[in-house]
Order: sequence, then structure tokens, then C-alpha cells
Amino acid sequence: MTEHVDVEGQRWTRPWLYLLLELPFGAAIGFLMIAVPYRLSAAGVPLSDIATVSALGFMPHALKIFWVPVIDMVGKRKHWYLAMVGVTAALLAAASLVPDPARHLGLLTVLVTALQAAAATTSAALNALIAMTTHPDDKGKAGGFYMAGNVGGTGILGALALWVSTGLAPWAGGLVLAVVVIASGAGAVTIHEPARREDGPAGGILRALGQRIAAMGRDLWETASSLHGFTAVVISLAPVGCGALTNLFSGMAIEYGADQHVVEVVNGLGGGLAGALGSLLGGFLADRMNRRVAYALAGGLTALSALGMLAAPMTPTTYTLGTLAYSFANGIAFATWAGMVLEVVGNSAAVATKYALFVASSNLAISTVTKLDGWASGFRGLSGQWTREAGARGALAFDAAITFAGLVLVLGLVRYTSRRKARTSAATAAGS
Repeated sequence: MTEHVDVEGQRWTRPWLYLLLELPFGAAIGFLMIAVPYRLSAAGVPLSDIATVSALGFMPHALKIFWVPVIDMVGKRKHWYLAMVGVTAALLAAASLVPDPARHLGLLTVLVTALQAAAATTSAALNALIAMTTHPDDKGKAGGFYMAGNVGGTGILGALALWVSTGLAPWAGGLVLAVVVIASGAGAVTIHEPARREDGPAGGILRALGQRIAAMGRDLWETASSLHGFTAVVISLAPVGCGALTNLFSGMAIEYGADQHVVEVVNGLGGGLAGALGSLLGGFLADRMNRRVAYALAGGLTALSALGMLAAPMTPTTYTLGTLAYSFANGIAFATWAGMVLEVVGNSAAVATKYALFVASSNLAISTVTKLDGWASGFRGLSGQWTREAGARGALAFDAAITFAGLVLVLGLVRYTSRRKARTSAATAAGS
């Protein structure tokens, strides 16, 4: 269902702007993923309590589907984005200023959870703006720049917060990120969001709201029931571009003899840069070939990176090069996936809601494959002795195998939909 919009005089947003506009989300994620655990550990907080803070803090990303539809119902998406950028910056500052976090763990947990809810809402509103205000020919580049800000921003800004906090003062990292959030998010004021017909005064606010809800329902049903939309959901659920090993690489470091410094560099700043570069390349590719095929190929490259790491000697060099290569390939996969989803959701009544549903599908696949990779590390025999657990080698082997299986599924769906489209076009031409 295409939303009734006034496209006359539409000014398309430049794709590079999305890199900056996604940095508030990356800052919030990086703060909780890197800076907060380090500060709590330094304050003597047990690892079990740190894990609880992280688990509760990241919960809003799994629950956001329950409030994201409000973005499609009420107000402009750009206003939602700008408001939540301000809230994100304020919560970053507040969380960083909590004194003696070991004694105020409950307060810190509440603040970082609210921070993630605000950041999740910011990103959802931005997803809608990207789908609505990007030229159709630039969807791939838009996905690439967006994912560069997402993946790269998480690692780089998280490392920045940690560096400032340890170099200046424990409270300084969050304040620096708050400034970055405001500066990068301010660019959204330049976006021209097309007006909906029901935004006019005729009929009143309640009637306009009712029209929006009805349009959202039709839009969601048409997307879910269409071959193009349904197959996109299946592809998002398939284990192709999950990059699940990025959640386990830190735990593999000991088996490769990599020390703490290597882990911090490779999984923080280095991984962020590699993922960002991969995202930019993925966005370029997604505008020059079938986006679903590009996603499948990116998944294949991710699997090859895991296989290369599996075959090489278990040394710190292998760990460094393998992890960076995997992160680079995963960046390509994320960007091509985003390009595919932006193509499907379009400029429609339920654009933010639909994108959130695709994100939820993708996150379900990532969580599932991460769990299965961990389970595969308990296999026996891949370490060279049947009496020993496979460990990192088992996880690498399984990740590559399940990714190749998903790749076959995606390419099969691409071929099937292409044939269906060709038959439909032929039937239409014959009947005209």
C-alpha cells in the first residue's frame, strides 16, 4: 500500500548523510557495549552483575516493535528522530554522571535501558526517513552509508568513550558521545519529508489518525501477502548475513593466543572500521546488481572468511586477519540486506513498522545462529582428537556450513521469483 504523499517538488536526501544520522544509535550501542562494562569492572562490580545490566539495557531493541508503529501513526518521522536524538544525548550524559556506579547499579541500569529505548526509536524513525526520502536508484548506497554509521559507529564511538573515560575522567566519555550525538543528528533538519494528504485540517485529528491506522493495516497485509515481501522476510530469517561469529570472537581469543590488547583493537576500533568499509562497498554493489543476489554473495564471502580462519594456524595473526576479514564481509552483507529491505518497504503508510519487522526477523536469525555456533563449539574431533572439544574450530566450521546452506536457499528464492515475474510479464503481454 503506497502512502498518499505529496511528491511534487520532492528533494531527495543525499545517501552520505545517513552515515552521520545513524551515529547517535552507534554511540548508544557502543557506550553500553564497551564503555559501561569496563567502568563497572574497574569499580569492582562482579561479571554476573555486569551481564545483568547489559541484558536489561539491550532489551528495548527486542521490544521496540511494540511502540514503533506510533511513529507511523502520530507526527512526522523527522520530528520523532530529532526529539529522540536530544533524549539520547541527555541520557548519555546522565548515565556517565552517575557517581560510584557500583553503589548505584539500579539507577545506572534504568538510565542505560532508557538510553537504548531512545536510540532504538531514533533508528526506527531514521529507517522510515531513508525509505521515504531516498531516490529509488540510491537505495543500495543509502543502506551502505546507514550501515557504515551503524557498524562503524558502534565500534569506533564505543572505543572513543572508553579512551576518553580512561584518559581524562570516568564521566567524560559519555559527555563526549552526547556532543557527537547532537552534532551528527542535527543534519536531519535538512531532510524534506513529504506531507501526507491526511495531514491536512479537513476531517479533524481523530479522522486523520483513523485513516493512518487503516492505511497501515492495508500496507502491512499487502507487503506480507505479496511474493516480493514474503520472500524478503524469508531471506531475512535465513542464516546468510548473520555475522554471528562477531559475537563470539572475543571468546575465541585465548585459543588463538591473542592477548587483551589484540582483542580490544580487533573487535573495537579495527572491527568498526572494517565493518564500515565493508558497508560502503556493499552499498555500492547493491545499486549495481540484484540486491538479493548481492546479499547472497556477501554471505558467501562471510562464510569463506570463516573457512580461511578455520584452515589457518591458530595464531594471533590468524585471529587478527580472520576477524577483520569476517567483519569486512559482514559489513557488505548488512549493507546489501538494508538495500533489499529499503526496496521492499518503499514510501508507504507503515514504513517504520515494516522496517522494524524486518529488523526483528534478522535479529532472530542472528541470535539463533550465535547460539548454534556456540553449541557447535562443543562438537568433538575438529581439534584433532576425538576426546577433545572442537572449540573455536567447531564454531567456525558450523558458521560457514549454515551460511552456505542459507545462501543456497536465497539463490533458489531469487530464481523462483524471477521465473514467476517472467511468466507474469509474458501472460500480461499476451493478454494485451
